[in-house]
Amino acid sequence: VKTIGEGVLAYRDQEWSKIYNKAVKFIQNKKFEPAEKQIKIALAIHPKKGENYSTLAAIYIEDKNWESALLTINRGLNVDNTNSALYQMKANILIQNPNNLVKIENHIYKLAEESYIQAIKYSDNPGPIMRQLLFVYIDMDENQQAIDYSNELLNKYPDDANLYYNVGVLYQRLAQDIKIKSKENF
Repeated sequence: VKTIGEGVLAYRDQEWSKIYNKAVKFIQNKKFEPAEKQIKIALAIHPKKGENYSTLAAIYIEDKNWESALLTINRGLNVDNTNSALYQMKANILIQNPNNLVKIENHIYKLAEESYIQAIKYSDNPGPIMRQLLFVYIDMDENQQAIDYSNELLNKYPDDANLYYNVGVLYQRLAQDIKIKSKENF
């Protein structure tokens, strides 16, 4: 540290780290209310750290406060639009949120698809996220898209047993659809 400005930044990072780590310990001990307070302090100290937003959103998710979780994730993406974890959390909430049981004309799935694509784009380990995207295509009944995407994934990850299972689920679902349609015709 050579200047006062550098010293201030170093001190800020040090204090942020202490507060953030305290919040993580609270979360590990299932003490979400004090964890939320610590993360909000960490956000005030260092509002450009994506970890603040993903951790606060995780607290809201644990509390099933979906609206606050999505608001926090969107605020985090406004600060750091390359944060793969935030995109993935957003897609997961959109798909798994019980308040979205009626997926209006695949709108929620389209938003989830967009979020997963961004998460994949910025992730260091995109494989698991790509499998989640495959299920979005399956759930959207975009069978050809799911088949094309599964072929792409199989080429990229030929040793991934989970992927083969997911592709098997896709073809099983397609076979069931064909069976149902053929029964209707006869």
